[in-house]
Amino acid sequence: MKSSHRLSAALALPLTAVMLSGCGLFGPETFEADERSIEVDAGDTFELVLPANPSMGQDWSIVRPGPDSATVRQEGRREEDFDGDSGVDGSGDGTQTFTFQAVAAGTTKIKMNYCVLGECPDGDDRTATGNPGNDAAYFIYTVTVR
Repeated sequence: MKSSHRLSAALALPLTAVMLSGCGLFGPETFEADERSIEVDAGDTFELVLPANPSMGQDWSIVRPGPDSATVRQEGRREEDFDGDSGVDGSGDGTQTFTFQAVAAGTTKIKMNYCVLGECPDGDDRTATGNPGNDAAYFIYTVTVR
């Protein structure tokens, strides 16, 4: 075998792994707060990774009744706090991650409340907002399962 063919063969596997990593083969596909339109394949696991600092009273929750369980099912939730440089409570950032399973083809909505210091948007007059910040907000994620 020529040395150029051996090099090509040696590089093929790692390059294939790198290209496929974006397809969710090495873990769930992740979506952030500003990605309001989500498309996944049936059987895929995906995550909403949302910015939050729980030590400062920032918290996300799914508005009930939740997404259509025939299309998407929630699998879990976790929080991660990242300390700031100063070591002072609230100086760091964090995330809250919601894990979902795409069950079957269809479209559903995941409606999320972003609460700050115990203040959450409520009532039927909620409207979807832009980006999470210092004020309570309401977010709608449209999920299409292929």
